[in-house]
Amino acid sequence: MKERRRERLRSLLIRELTDIIRSEIDLPENLFITVRDVYLSKDGSKATVYISALRKEDALTAVETLNRAVGYIHHLLGKRLKMRVVPRPEFVALPEELL
Repeated sequence: MKERRRERLRSLLIRELTDIIRSEIDLPENLFITVRDVYLSKDGSKATVYISALRKEDALTAVETLNRAVGYIHHLLGKRLKMRVVPRPEFVALPEELL
């Protein structure tokens, strides 16, 4: 995948995942998370999504909840992106040293 296309897809995924998480996924109350970054595989079939929160426990709770709903999130991305191969997300808590 060309670098320019990868960068455009990366920013599109950040925007769409943020919207999906905010509007479609039921996270516990008072849980404020941010999609910080997305890393795409070389062929664009997998996306590692880095999540951050104010507290590390909140980030781990959000990652656990989002990874349980990854099939539904992938389905919603497929409907929104209109691509042949939609990247399958995997959610990871952003390490504290990178905050």
